[in-house]
Amino acid sequence: MIKRILSGNMSLKEHVKSAFNYSTRSRGAKKAWKKRHGIVFDKHPEYREEATKVKEKAHREYWSDFQSTFRPDTLRICEAISGDADPKIIPEEIFQADIEPSLNRIPEAHYLGNKSLYNRWFSEGIFPKDYLHNIDGELLDTNYNSVKPENLKELAEQFHYPAILKPNMDSWGGNAIHFVENSEELLTKIKEKKNFVVQERITQNEIQSRLHPPSLNTVRVYLYKSVIDNKTHIVNIAQRMGNGGALDNVASGGLISLVRENGRLHGYALDRYGQKFKTHPVTGLAFDQALPEFKKLKNLALEVGSKMFQLRVVGLDLCYDSSGSWRIIEINTKGHSIRFSQYPGQPFFGEFMDEVKQYCIERHWSRK
Repeated sequence: MIKRILSGNMSLKEHVKSAFNYSTRSRGAKKAWKKRHGIVFDKHPEYREEATKVKEKAHREYWSDFQSTFRPDTLRICEAISGDADPKIIPEEIFQADIEPSLNRIPEAHYLGNKSLYNRWFSEGIFPKDYLHNIDGELLDTNYNSVKPENLKELAEQFHYPAILKPNMDSWGGNAIHFVENSEELLTKIKEKKNFVVQERITQNEIQSRLHPPSLNTVRVYLYKSVIDNKTHIVNIAQRMGNGGALDNVASGGLISLVRENGRLHGYALDRYGQKFKTHPVTGLAFDQALPEFKKLKNLALEVGSKMFQLRVVGLDLCYDSSGSWRIIEINTKGHSIRFSQYPGQPFFGEFMDEVKQYCIERHWSRK
């Protein structure tokens, strides 16, 4: 990719700046994923085994337009877990350094990931009801009316509890999410905090609760807006669930199982480091059940995706509530995790992999 950057139609100063920025991002991604994969290999030495010489050669050739040398770690882990990984599996360091920033290249578009805007941009009833916002230090009620500090206690007493307090941006891995039981607890927790939202705590349907009752077990749906015709497609779906804790994300100890095209779980779940489970360690439930109202889940995801612009890959977190409706908890616009979508052996973008690759070569973020 460096050669392509230097051959572009830019001034010398722009060439040097772009090459430096790309090299910095690429080195950072390589270092991070070498460390990450090293932990996986330490826990599962069998994952280090070569896929096959033919498959690894095809893998290197397919991705060589971005980096002439890269580690085969992603492919080997996917091969070990799935038994037959596609050579088009995206190396995670290339996704981080090349693919994601080329597809989602407009920084301003990430406002769509701000939880304080969900119920203003999208139709009512899709997202959790919001009670209170703090945007850059300004307190706002559910209708965006300014809230004076002396009126906050009275307002907080009107909320329905338990409620959820979370950052309105960048709450990856359950970062800084609090479950609050009453107004006193809420007022204590929000002291000196900025940029947060207070939302209703959705009660999940017992169908989804069976996976792991203490946690809200969400479904991650990844959407891709085609670079060919701008149509939005679902490229993969995964069921997330807690594993002894209140949060379902893998960074907090949760498990994840890919969902097949027929709406059933993949037959096994994985933890953060690729450990396979045929049944849930806590509940003993087998990972073969079907998601409820699968068609409605997909339709809702596509409806929301159609109203998102300037982003070509987004992740939605959905839950099935106690009334039997799919709701969206969160929109993820950056920092995407592709490994669990690829561990079953298929590239993240599935049938669209070739068009994504070609687009990112021709419209690479570093080539202005």
